[in-house]
Amino acid sequence: MVSLVQEILNLLSILVIADALLSWIAPDNSRLPRSFTSAIADPLSAPVRAILKPEVTGGIDFSPIVVIIVLNSLSQAIARASGALP
Repeated sequence: MVSLVQEILNLLSILVIADALLSWIAPDNSRLPRSFTSAIADPLSAPVRAILKPEVTGGIDFSPIVVIIVLNSLSQAIARASGALP
């Protein structure tokens, strides 16, 4: 069960990275594959984006970086709690 949760967190991290990269290539998030990645990544990034507004940070959206750090931290915390990591 723990490894399943960790795999889901890793998959979410990959989707956030994919959405960030696709936003440069295909900014229209109503077309595939961006519609799929943004449907998953945007709800994760929205709370961070509300705090770290791109307008305030010089037009750079740092929310994907923060989301990835949080997801990886959760994955490591779960691994430690389950005894998989020292």
